[in-house]
Amino acid sequence: MIFFLISIMAGVLTILAPCILPLLPIVIGASEEGEKKISKRALVVIGSLSVSVIIFTLLLKATTLFIAIPNSFWVVFSGIIIICVGLAILFPDLWSRIPLVQKLNVSSNKLVGTGFLKKNYKGDMIVGLALGPVFTTCSPTYLFIVATILPASFVVGIIYLIGFTFGLAAALLLVAFFGQTIIGKISARMNTAGKIKQAFGILIIIVGVAILTGYDKKLETFILDSGYGATVEFEDGLIKKFAPKDDKDGADRQVSGTSSAAYQTITLAGGCFWCTEAYFQEEKGVIDAVSGYAGGESNDATYLKVSAGKTAHREAVQVTYDPAVISTEKILDIYWSHIDPTNTKGQFADVGFQYTAAIFYHNDEQKEVVLDSKSRLEKSGLFAKPIATEVLAFSNFYKAEEYHQDYYKKSADHYERYKKGSGRAGFVEETWARDAAIKFLQSEQAHSEKSVKNEVKSNASGKGDYNYTEEEIAERLKNLDPLAYHVVAEGGTETPFNNAYWNNKAEGIYVDKVTGKPLFSSTHKYDSGTGWPSFWRTIDDDSVTLHEDNSLSIKRTEVRSDAGHVGHVFDDGPEEEGGRRFCTNSASLLFVPKEEMKTRGYEKYLYLFK
Repeated sequence: MIFFLISIMAGVLTILAPCILPLLPIVIGASEEGEKKISKRALVVIGSLSVSVIIFTLLLKATTLFIAIPNSFWVVFSGIIIICVGLAILFPDLWSRIPLVQKLNVSSNKLVGTGFLKKNYKGDMIVGLALGPVFTTCSPTYLFIVATILPASFVVGIIYLIGFTFGLAAALLLVAFFGQTIIGKISARMNTAGKIKQAFGILIIIVGVAILTGYDKKLETFILDSGYGATVEFEDGLIKKFAPKDDKDGADRQVSGTSSAAYQTITLAGGCFWCTEAYFQEEKGVIDAVSGYAGGESNDATYLKVSAGKTAHREAVQVTYDPAVISTEKILDIYWSHIDPTNTKGQFADVGFQYTAAIFYHNDEQKEVVLDSKSRLEKSGLFAKPIATEVLAFSNFYKAEEYHQDYYKKSADHYERYKKGSGRAGFVEETWARDAAIKFLQSEQAHSEKSVKNEVKSNASGKGDYNYTEEEIAERLKNLDPLAYHVVAEGGTETPFNNAYWNNKAEGIYVDKVTGKPLFSSTHKYDSGTGWPSFWRTIDDDSVTLHEDNSLSIKRTEVRSDAGHVGHVFDDGPEEEGGRRFCTNSASLLFVPKEEMKTRGYEKYLYLFK
């Protein structure tokens, strides 16, 4: 909203540029002196000028649609350009000395003169079209529009452009209506107008700095929450009239946080709730993710109060999930992977208690899982500093204002800019890179598979032939974690580069997680670059069975164990080894290190490592 309002203001202030004031009499066109009316010729000039500005800007925008430019570039580009615009407004002489601006002004002015001398509608159209480049290059306020439109999505860019054009056209219509009188008054009050432009220039610089630091959306949100301005009052009126639930006070917005019989609820504070919510909302098995305020004692939590540190609440997200689809451990993995768990002062650019990280468990079972997850993270060695994230019992949660919900969807462009500008995106990419994430996830896999290991370690004395009945296999499938069950029983696929064994280089064998039957050996494993464990052959000829799979509307060959889905086999493996690639899911496998093979009943396969 703030960018749209500034866009309108930029359009209005464009006519105050010293090089544009002398051209305003042309806009008046054939208006009769002393009469307050807008002539048809003036409308033609203003209409043509508006069209010229729109076309000129859309051509600039079109270039960005065909060139893949990283969003990080636009953050820097927008911030620097907007700061330069502010400086140019404060010091107009600097702008007028740019050679390219001078040349464009001279060329456009000649065309304006040609059109003006014709004294007809055709000439007025020429004047309007020629004034477009003059108005866009002569006044630095236009650069603000360029810096906001180019990085934005096409729709958002059009909205900003409409705001600028509306402000410019409205100002010119006033000039055309009042005629030479208003021009004289503007010229006589240039000192006052200059101060207005200077104030606007300072505002523009502040906006540029906000963009570079990722605080442009925080600034916009603060204005919304402060309730200033007719636009905000109008919006509040609509909310009260059509969405009374969203206008409740803090007490009415309190959420119980009670889990249902089928679903579980956990509340997570990880800094700015826009980012935390975005990481969970699209995750399979997550029923809902709601932004709000948790942990404080006050019953009137609002964004304005919480963000100012006036309450003991934290920005948090309450996640409701189906434990049959996604486990609490997985929810916590997602949580850890987008925060800095060692930060005691906040999260990234957001500093203050209200932005510190905390996990609010809702029952004793969750508490045990949370403490275990935190302990594993501490032992993983990913961070040199101690883990500062607090583990607390859930007390209360207040749903945030409606415009905060699903913010990553409502303002996707600005959300991405904030996430990058605040430093969160860079930290996540650098810290939770593939190797680091796998190191932690492997510790989780080892933890969750203890029961499975205990079942398969005695194969030599029990089920040495691994021949389980369908009923026995069905019973064992129930012991799998949600991801493993989804892969083995439902034919799912885990995430590449985000699974336990894709980069495992230890010597040993990979057995069926359900039956314990040997399937693959590390001696046949290779790096296929796909992010999944890949082997050029099975450990035995009858380890797996192959089946035709048409589930993705293409013909593939599925690899199945006695228990269920393992992966697929492709013909792009090492040619010197036969050309096959068994692409598997870590979730369907259990790795047995060479050192443990004898004690766990797999001694006969030790010959592979001699």
